[in-house]
Amino acid sequence: MHSALDRALCDALALIRTTPGADLVDQAEQARKCLARAVTNAPDAPRQALAHIAAADEHLEYGELMEARTLLTAARGFLPGRRAMVAARA
Repeated sequence: MHSALDRALCDALALIRTTPGADLVDQAEQARKCLARAVTNAPDAPRQALAHIAAADEHLEYGELMEARTLLTAARGFLPGRRAMVAARA
């Protein structure tokens, strides 16, 4: 079940990449729909992941893509089986 939510998060992240000439409003709306379906199908997902997804949805509503991407990336870290990403130090 959580792998489907992880897949939806990856799909949403791919949809809201900023690329030249992209219709960002349409992409944000598609990402919101993708996330809404995934959250509906994963009611037992970790509360922290769902909270991050909800916050990302609010940012997507206002076209704040970078903020949404940050929150969606963080949400993935709360899913079972995901290892926390730690930046390597040089």
